Amino acid sequence: MGTTEAGFSRIFDRLRPQILAYCLRRTSTHDADDATSEVFTIAWRRRHDMPGGDQTLPWLYGVARNVVSDQWRGARRRRNLIAKATGFREPAPRGPEDVLIEHEDYRHLRAALTRLGEFDREVLLLSAWEGLTYSEIAAAIGASLAAVDKRIARAKERLARQYDLVVQSSDRSSSAGRWKGDGGR
Repeated sequence: MGTTEAGFSRIFDRLRPQILAYCLRRTSTHDADDATSEVFTIAWRRRHDMPGGDQTLPWLYGVARNVVSDQWRGARRRRNLIAKATGFREPAPRGPEDVLIEHEDYRHLRAALTRLGEFDREVLLLSAWEGLTYSEIAAAIGASLAAVDKRIARAKERLARQYDLVVQSSDRSSSAGRWKGDGGR
């Protein structure tokens, strides 16, 4: 299709806040700024391939997904290198789920989300946090609409199972703590 310089500027002004929000939910503030800049740098280089209309945002989400994944891989490599060089393992940085409200249900949901594979987590977050339709998710991840429908359905099933396991585990540890605190009466 191709995008002119003025057209790209309008896209940048209109969609940058959404891409930044996407990156903020997945990385630190500093990394989110860098990732957003990288997304639009790539978009500028590929502006002649960028789809127009309703497909622009999902396309940018796909670029952002790849940029954030690259950041996480780079951070993991740096942590592993530091661990090898210094003989200790640095704790993993807090992810976007750690920033959620610390309400018990959210903690359970966050714990269940961390037990999912990266792809399950990503399609659920694109739907829930980014508010994308299935066809927009398909464009963002490069899959068919039928594949997205199946992947989200399976991811929801796995999330429900993991959530139940987290709640059961939490209930067991809470009741064990109560018994220890009352002197065994």
